[in-house]
Order: sequence, then structure tokens, then C-alpha cells
Amino acid sequence: MNAVRRTTLTLAAAVAAMAPALRAQIPGMPLFTNPRYATGVRVHADFGRPTSQQIPGVDNTVIEAGAGFVLGPIGIDANVGTLRASIKDAQTCQATPTACNTKTKVSASALAQLRFAGGGRAAYSVSAFGGASMDFTAYDAASLTAAQAAALGIDTSKALTIPLGLAIGYHIPLGVASLNLWGAPRYVIYKAMHCGSACPTGLNMFRWAIGADIPIFKLFSVRAAYDSGSKNGFTSSFWGVGASFGIGGMR
Repeated sequence: MNAVRRTTLTLAAAVAAMAPALRAQIPGMPLFTNPRYATGVRVHADFGRPTSQQIPGVDNTVIEAGAGFVLGPIGIDANVGTLRASIKDAQTCQATPTACNTKTKVSASALAQLRFAGGGRAAYSVSAFGGASMDFTAYDAASLTAAQAAALGIDTSKALTIPLGLAIGYHIPLGVASLNLWGAPRYVIYKAMHCGSACPTGLNMFRWAIGADIPIFKLFSVRAAYDSGSKNGFTSSFWGVGASFGIGGMR
């Protein structure tokens, strides 16, 4: 059993450690959906936090990284993200496997956009988008049975989210740089799985995001966004900032 436990927790640490090396939505991170894009490839990294401290003393900072590919009106973005605390847990695991946090989770996501109006020389852009994100845990990394996971104290619960919405953007040229402002309402299909008991239902929700991107020489870009929505009378909001680098992909 000790050998199984050590292998499981080491694999969990490896999954968590992948987050900074590597977008649907990473929990706690705004859904960046600027419809102003152009053919190219980019890599990006983002930092996000909730607007209020949800649990006193708990670090809710989220870090995500990913890559995007654009061909004409079609844009595809993929991300991996996790809590900053989970990255610290992974470092602890590498030094002391028996001290691993078995509740560590990493979220992977993908988002596709289709611009159907504007873009190019037009100041405005409009796109439709959709995607999916999923949590991954030590339970998945080690291919354990539910009974083995329960015996090891591994949290097997996870969530699948599917956002569907529209993004509207406006482009303001600023010489060597430019300012892209955008807003995006969306409907989010939410499904809880592997809860250990009856999973909650009726968690679908409506959310919206607003943001700005500042591309410089079309190579480097900084961005910021604010994301909010309510579920069962509870409103959750968070902000995020980030940067990207690549060839094309941003105008």
C-alpha cells in the first residue's frame, strides 16, 4: 500500500507541476475571448484572483499558461491551469512524497472561436465561441479504482464546464500599438462528476466578461479581463492579467 501511495502522489505532483509549463475556462480565471485576432501562433501566461477572499487564509491565486492557433476566422486556444498553492504542493511532493496534498487538481481547457463579422480593416469584430474544461486529479493520473482512491484519501470529484457565447470587440489604433476592447456574455453548462455521493445538479449559469488587449508590433501583447456571474443567488467574480508572444494571432 505504501508503494501505491508513493506512486500515486508522485504522479499527482507531476500533473500539478505541468501547469506552468503548458483555454473553455480554468476555474478562477477570466475567460479571455477577444474576437480581434489574425492568422498566427501565440503562447501566453495569465495570473488571476477572485475579487473577494472566499476562504480566509487560503491562497486563491490561479496561474494558467497555454497556446493559441489562428487560421483566418477560426481561432483555437488550449490551456492548463491550477492554484498557485497547488504548484507549491507539487514542490513539497517532490521533496517529501508522504506530505503530498491529495486534493490537488489541475484543469485543462480548450476554446474555439469563429469570427463571422468585422475584423481586418473594420474597427469591430464579432465571434461565436464554445469550448470545454475538465479537472484532472491524482485519481486520473494513477488510474486507480474508486475504492483505492478513497483508501488513499484522494479527492475524486471533478467538474466539466462548457461555455457557449458571443464576443464583441472594438479596435483602436495607437501607432506601434493598439487597444482592443471586448465584451462576451456566455451560457455555461456545468456538470459535477465523481462526487463520492449524489452530485449536485442544476448548476448551469450565465456569466459575462469584459477585457482589453494591447498588442505591440503584433508580436507582444498584454491583456486584462474581469469575469462575473451568479449561481443560486451567489455571485462569483474574478480578474486576470497576462501576456502573450508570437507571430500574428493578435491585431
